[in-house]
Amino acid sequence: MELKTDLVALENTYQKIMSRFTDPGKEPEAKARLRHLFHNQLTFVSGLAPEPEDWNAWIEDCIQKEDWPGLCRVLNQRSKCAMMPVIYGGYNYEKNFHCMLVCFACGNLGAMERILPPVLAQVKNCYDPLFPAAAHLLIGLWYKDKNILEQAVPQAEQFLTSKKANQLGKAMVSFLLDLARKDMAAASKDLLAVCKGYLKDKRPKLGIWPFCVYAHGLYVLAWLLLPEELFGTLELPKDKTFLPGFARWRREHPDPDRSLWFHYPESLAILEQIYEAPPAKLVLWPPAPEDKKQEWTAHGVKWVDGYVDELWELGVGQK
Repeated sequence: MELKTDLVALENTYQKIMSRFTDPGKEPEAKARLRHLFHNQLTFVSGLAPEPEDWNAWIEDCIQKEDWPGLCRVLNQRSKCAMMPVIYGGYNYEKNFHCMLVCFACGNLGAMERILPPVLAQVKNCYDPLFPAAAHLLIGLWYKDKNILEQAVPQAEQFLTSKKANQLGKAMVSFLLDLARKDMAAASKDLLAVCKGYLKDKRPKLGIWPFCVYAHGLYVLAWLLLPEELFGTLELPKDKTFLPGFARWRREHPDPDRSLWFHYPESLAILEQIYEAPPAKLVLWPPAPEDKKQEWTAHGVKWVDGYVDELWELGVGQK
């Protein structure tokens, strides 16, 4: 397959970023260079990755060949692009609900505590009303926190009545509510509705995928949370966006290979090391108690700097 991604352009962008590096002398130069890469305003680390057309072509090829291990590898690496920390912080945590569904689909369960920690259940402000409704429910279910669920369930029910909610968002939240209630008849219908809604979604959070990866993530979530007998009553969606062969294979392979699918040239080896590492731990900036107008945001500097410290401890950038 001929790549749409221009590797020379990627290398030129990386070199342009690093040409602006000046060593402050406060830490090893190699670590300072790594920090500069994440602090720069020229482009984001997630931008130094293959084009969406290449990701989708690889996914479609894996689907045609029923190469389910390969599909997991593609999903895992592509999802890491969306989970890279950014220096400006803001509301970047809102995409983490969608990111985590992709992580469930490919088996990256460790990402949950990093990108959707329990503290996020305190965040009420949002740009997208789907985020608190869906993420709080998911957090409550995953961490088995009854206090969070007591607040998240009525909040999700209210979301379902909102005119701002689209079909895909309502279906995903409905499915999570079904899991909370252990209603598999409703869950089977709502998982199918997720697939139907995916085709109509005009506001994709992580780009257009060749299949409904979110439905697969929710299916895996149900498998992880529910007793075996109860999960066995959940029906696989009969829809062209759902891959029943992949779903069955994932149940047989709870910890699939998630090694890199796309390999960078030697000149960009540091990017390969970054994409092999776990995603960054989200760091939040809580509002000051005395400021009622202030809202929760991602603390960009601490988020990035904490990740650089962790990457350095893992050996990233030291070769």
